[in-house]
Amino acid sequence: MISLTPYSLENPVEVSEEDYNKLVQMKEKGWSHCDSKEECLAKLHYLRSGFSQGKISIGDFNEREKKLVIGYWNRGS
Repeated sequence: MISLTPYSLENPVEVSEEDYNKLVQMKEKGWSHCDSKEECLAKLHYLRSGFSQGKISIGDFNEREKKLVIGYWNRGS
């Protein structure tokens, strides 16, 4: 199981590795589009993991994280 909320003690969200791999795949609306809370959390986890491993620059990380969060936030509008 992969913890998508590693710092949450009261509301942990975990998914299997198989589900995680499905959630982080690009969809037809683009990688930044999320259909669920779990998909958004999985993509943030994936993005942050890549950043911590030095696979993405700080500028790209900030831009992609912002797109994910704002896109998910605005989908309720």
